[in-house]
Amino acid sequence: MKNLFKVILFSFIFTVSCDKERINENFRDDSGISNINGKWKVISYEDFEKGTITVKTDVDSWNGLDVILTFADDSLWGYCTTNSMTGKYTLAGRYIHIVSYGGTKIAQPVWGDMFSKIIYDIESFEVNEHQLRLFYDDSQKSVTLSHE
Repeated sequence: MKNLFKVILFSFIFTVSCDKERINENFRDDSGISNINGKWKVISYEDFEKGTITVKTDVDSWNGLDVILTFADDSLWGYCTTNSMTGKYTLAGRYIHIVSYGGTKIAQPVWGDMFSKIIYDIESFEVNEHQLRLFYDDSQKSVTLSHE
């Protein structure tokens, strides 16, 4: 029984660590996609200078609550963990400017705060069929979202 438990525990740890690596594996911008319309869920934050990736299990997200955004033309809306939000944005090529962003911020866990703190710093993006990567801090950091 102990050996079975060890095998299951090892498999779980291996799977979680592989998921962190898989997040950034072979991310390719698809220049044929000209907009970011659709529903997206935040899956990680990358710091390229430090070489670190933060996923939801690394910080408090209150039982796995997500940051989920819907982009449509020049509007965005969705949920930042415990709160709803809306905003406006503009695109120029692969550059993005968040014009406005707001919503409730009541009792938001760390996972939601992380997004709220960087939203106005977002400068550019890369996108493909499965993922959207929003860059900030002179492209030294990014937040990666998966298509819902």
